[in-house]
Amino acid sequence: MSLEAWGDEGDVGPEGYITEDRAEELMIGAAQVMREMLARFVEQGGDATIAASIRANWIPGWGKDPGEWESEIPNDFWSVA
Repeated sequence: MSLEAWGDEGDVGPEGYITEDRAEELMIGAAQVMREMLARFVEQGGDATIAASIRANWIPGWGKDPGEWESEIPNDFWSVA
């Protein structure tokens, strides 16, 4: 599916908006970081079992599970995605 506003070339379309593919990459990356942030929050509260369960869940429609976020979670995810 292509929306005119998203453009069709590279990361930025002719209207200055990011492409649909790039928006999808950012959404999946943000979901991965959010999942890890939530797991770390639960884990520091003392429940490692629920934290492991959070890390184990992924929506298959988003593609292969990228796994646990292995580095520091950036303050500004969008600048490193």
